[in-house]
Amino acid sequence: MSMSEKYLYLICGTDEYLVSKKTKEIISKLVPEREKDFKLDIVDGAAENVDSAVTAINQSLSALQSMGLFSAEKVVWLKGVNFFWDNRTGKSTTVKDSIVRLTDLLKKGLEPGQILVVSAEKVDKRKAFYKTCKKMGELHEFSVPEKSYQADKVAGANLDQFLSEAKLQMTSPVKQLFLAKVGNDTRQLVGEVEKLAVYIGEPRRVSIDDVQAITSSSREAIAWDLADAFGKRDLARALDVLKQLVFQKENIIGMVMGLENRIRELIVYREAIDKGWLVQKSGGYGGGGLAWGDVGPETDMVFGEYMDRDPRKIHPFRVSILAEQARKFNRRRLMHCLKEVTKAHKTLVSSRVPQEMTLELLLIKMLAVGKTRAK
Repeated sequence: MSMSEKYLYLICGTDEYLVSKKTKEIISKLVPEREKDFKLDIVDGAAENVDSAVTAINQSLSALQSMGLFSAEKVVWLKGVNFFWDNRTGKSTTVKDSIVRLTDLLKKGLEPGQILVVSAEKVDKRKAFYKTCKKMGELHEFSVPEKSYQADKVAGANLDQFLSEAKLQMTSPVKQLFLAKVGNDTRQLVGEVEKLAVYIGEPRRVSIDDVQAITSSSREAIAWDLADAFGKRDLARALDVLKQLVFQKENIIGMVMGLENRIRELIVYREAIDKGWLVQKSGGYGGGGLAWGDVGPETDMVFGEYMDRDPRKIHPFRVSILAEQARKFNRRRLMHCLKEVTKAHKTLVSSRVPQEMTLELLLIKMLAVGKTRAK
C-alpha cells in the first residue's frame, strides 16, 4: 500500500452528500478495498453526549498511537463528528480538553504511515483543531450557503455537473422546473438525476413532461406546491396538497407563512404589471419572455436593500410563473388574502380550533370567493 505524504485530512460542511462522497474518495485512495479490514480503523464521531464524545477521541488517539496488526501503516477515520463546534457537547470542558490532546498530537506529527481522516458537519474555524488541520493537513469544505439565492446558484451548478456525468441535457426552463420540484439538497438532486438517466431514452434530452412524470418532490417543494396551487387559484389542488402535508406531519404555521410569502410576492408582481415595470416580449417560452423595465429610484432601493430576494434577479422562467399567477388576482383581492392569512396565523397561535381546519377554511375563503375574477 502506498500512502500519501499527508497524514491529516479534514472534510467538513453542511452538504452531507458532498462531504460523504469526498471522504469515501480519500479513504479509497489511501486504503485499497482488499486492505481495509486490517489497515482502516473507523471511529464513530456522532456522539450522543459528553461521554461518547470523549470515548470517540480516546479511541482515535489510541488507534493513532498503536501499530497495525499486520502493518505499520494505518488510516484512522473519525467519522461524522458532531462536537467540533459550540453545541452542548462541544462546549463541555471535558470534551474541549480531549480535543486539545488530539490537536497537540497532530501538531507534533504522527508516526510514519499513520493517517487521520476526519469527516464532520460543522467545525469551529476559530479553534486550534481547525487551524491545525488547515495548516498541516488537507482541508475540504462543502457548505450549503445560508442565503437562498446563493443556495439556488450552487444547486444549479451542481445540477449541471450531475447532468454532464449522466450525459443528460436540459434546457434552462426544464432545469428551473426540476430545481423547483426537487429542491437544493445535493443527495436528492443526484438521486433524481439518476432516475431520469434510467428513464430517458435517446436522444438524452429531458423535457418538462419527463420531470413531471418521474421526479419526486422534496418536502420543501411539496410545501411550495401549496403556494403554487394558491397562485393558480386551484382550490381542489390546494386542499389535496394540504392533506399530503398534514399526513407528513409538516408544520401548519410554516405552511401559513409560506402562503403569506407567496401572497406578498404576488402583490409585488401585480404592482409591477399594473405600473408597466414588467412587460412581456414576444418569442418567450410558455408565455414568458418577461423583462423588468425602469422601476424608479425608490422602488429600486426597496428591491435592492429591503427585500430578501430582488425579484429582478430571479430566473425568467420563475418570473413568468409568478407573473402569470399575479394576473389571476387584482390588488384588492391579494390584499384581502393577505388580511385573511394574517388572521389565520393569529388563530393558529391563540385558538383551540384544530389547525388543519383553520388552514382549510383559509384556503376556501381565499380561493372560493370571487374565484372567477381574473383582474
